[in-house]
Amino acid sequence: MQAFKPELVCFSWRDIQIFSPHEGDASLEHAFNFYYASNPLKRVMASFQGLQNLYRYYQDIRTNLSYPWLIRNNYPSTRIMIGGGAFTAFADQLIHKVPEGTIGILGEGEDAILKVLNDEPLTEERFIIREQGTVTKGTKHTPALLDALTVDLPYLTSIFPQYKEYVGECIGVQSKRGCPYDCAFCLYPYIEGKRVRYRPAEHVVHDISQYYHQWGARRFWFTDAQFITGKDAYPQCTEILERIVREKLEIEWSGYIRTSLITADLAKLMVQSGVGDLEVAITAGSQRVLNSLHMGFKLEHVYEGCRHLRDAGFTGRVILNYSLNSPEETEESLLQSIESYKVVASILGEDRVFPLMFFLGIQPNTDLEERLLSEGYLSGGYNPLSLTPWNVKKMLYNPAPFNKIIAKACLAAWNRKHGSHDPRPWSGSLSQQSATQQQGHTYADNSLSQGIERNSGRDALLTLEQILRSRKPSDPTPLTKPANSSSSVR
Repeated sequence: MQAFKPELVCFSWRDIQIFSPHEGDASLEHAFNFYYASNPLKRVMASFQGLQNLYRYYQDIRTNLSYPWLIRNNYPSTRIMIGGGAFTAFADQLIHKVPEGTIGILGEGEDAILKVLNDEPLTEERFIIREQGTVTKGTKHTPALLDALTVDLPYLTSIFPQYKEYVGECIGVQSKRGCPYDCAFCLYPYIEGKRVRYRPAEHVVHDISQYYHQWGARRFWFTDAQFITGKDAYPQCTEILERIVREKLEIEWSGYIRTSLITADLAKLMVQSGVGDLEVAITAGSQRVLNSLHMGFKLEHVYEGCRHLRDAGFTGRVILNYSLNSPEETEESLLQSIESYKVVASILGEDRVFPLMFFLGIQPNTDLEERLLSEGYLSGGYNPLSLTPWNVKKMLYNPAPFNKIIAKACLAAWNRKHGSHDPRPWSGSLSQQSATQQQGHTYADNSLSQGIERNSGRDALLTLEQILRSRKPSDPTPLTKPANSSSSVR
């Protein structure tokens, strides 16, 4: 910093989360033990572990906030900009914790950075800034185009010699930006916008080729909100995969993919180009629940996409992410979710399908948050960054009347530490034992592997099925939520 004397210092804040709301993260198990374990000793132990998680959560926030303050204190004339997914989500809270005059960027910031460096006004940009106690926001009406966006890897290598520590890691490549869907719990449309913008396939594969030849990278993850955003994306996706095959890039790739959009021809091309293990957000096995969450796909199309993959010779494995106890959940819909796992397992093979128990984490600026505020589940003016035991229980969405039986099924599965262990290494973002992991570095989604290695999601679903089917009509607790009742989210 002293030698370079930059005019502008930018920070990108990727994530703020005390725990990932899935079974691969130990903090979820600690929370469930604290709230639902029948053994008092487990509850006491979980309370201490929970305090450690809270300390880590707040300490991480303090550490990240210290960086812009470090710049302000040592280089007061240097302008500061901060953005990224975490800042975009929690900008209304974080803008009061960074130095006054810090330019906060909501969503994409390429154009905003250039305007600041060229001393141009930030008109038509999504920004937030606090000056003299007043917070001002801007609106971007025209999202950035990606036609000329490329990675200059030789330059990146020259300024980042530490890249050698990441040899063997999964490299992220973006092929498009924006998400046209309205999934109630997802932040992607808020962060990236709903308009999908495509990078030329030639540029995308050029990036992959650079990493392949210069860094020796062989594993890639498409960082798009969805690699196949819809039928309009077919031409670009097809050309990317065709170019990978034509250039004989022997890679393994993955990304967030809607199997409901996989055609027979696309499945063949995916396999030919090196698709690896896939993570599929099926969310629920009830079409009614999926519709209430605005997921935008039909279950039968998910199954059809799986059949296309099977017929094309797909040999990878599939993680099915289930968000149990979503709004509108009923006893029948829970059983339908269990059945949907069995359907996919019957198509691809039980040894290649791994259900993972997710829970809806309530995030600001989502339809789910708006719904829960209107129904009184959340209080107006709540602080999403403030985590107390009662707030954690609310923010990790698992309401009555299903909370206790779902927790019972999950805890029973998680306690089988050596249940259905799968010794095979995972590919894509889930790969284990890469060079950087051996040195103590892990990929962002690495925690997922902890939940799937012993396949505890399968045990949780089947245990839940046993509990539901064993209940007698005379059981005192009704398990079907009343239709159109606010109690469905309490």
